[in-house]
Amino acid sequence: MTDVDQPRPRDPRFAIWIGVTAGLFVLALVVGFIWLPLAQRGADGLDLWSAICRAVGLPSGNARVSAPVAGQPASQVAWTTETRRRLAQGDASAGAAIAQACNNCHGVVGISADAIIPNLAGQSAAAIYKQLDDYKSGKRDPAVMGVYVSPLSDQNLLDLAAHYGLLPNPTGDTLSTQSSTSTVARRLIDVGAPLRGIAPCASCHGPAGVTPGAPGLRGQQRAYLELQMQLFKDGTRRNDISEQMRSVARQLTSEEIAMLAAHYSSIPDTGGR
Repeated sequence: MTDVDQPRPRDPRFAIWIGVTAGLFVLALVVGFIWLPLAQRGADGLDLWSAICRAVGLPSGNARVSAPVAGQPASQVAWTTETRRRLAQGDASAGAAIAQACNNCHGVVGISADAIIPNLAGQSAAAIYKQLDDYKSGKRDPAVMGVYVSPLSDQNLLDLAAHYGLLPNPTGDTLSTQSSTSTVARRLIDVGAPLRGIAPCASCHGPAGVTPGAPGLRGQQRAYLELQMQLFKDGTRRNDISEQMRSVARQLTSEEIAMLAAHYSSIPDTGGR
């Protein structure tokens, strides 16, 4: 038998390399999915499963909607001069860095690829800040967003609001007028239905679905708009100051809600979706 035919002993370095790699993998899992989530602010009382849920961005059993209490405001945000002053202190550059965690759902340029997830591009900084603060305080259902917002400071929220407030609305300056637009939706937007106690949508959201302070509707995801109006209608969503949206949505039929959602979501194809 020649030297070529003789079996060679297995190199022990191979087994060592496999063992070290496996050990590093397990260590990375422990650090990334357990230690870091537990070390974050607001993690007091988290159990192991909740920590893993937080790490992968899933809602845990700890995220619950705050039960409404009589006499409590629907939102902690008040549109005072002080609030406006604080909004001006948001740092868009810092917000862009924080928004890296938001891009998977809301898109790099604030345009979501999922019809049930809202577009953030074109929203005012004030509208973004209010919704983020409502999620953090539990005034709006934190089941999903609470995982991301709860560790953030108020300055972080201001920075995110400043960032998204600078992203341009993909629809441009005006909402496209389409011959297929429902006359029912157009009447509800411009006039409302006074005999049914429905104020015109334009009184808060503007004739084209965009006005300072109120959430922008122009070019928003259709499924998202329809879902939110239904949530206001049945009282599940309650973070509208003075109950404006709930009082309107309660009077709308499901067909009218679908027509309004279709109208506001109708935009030219921008290629950014």
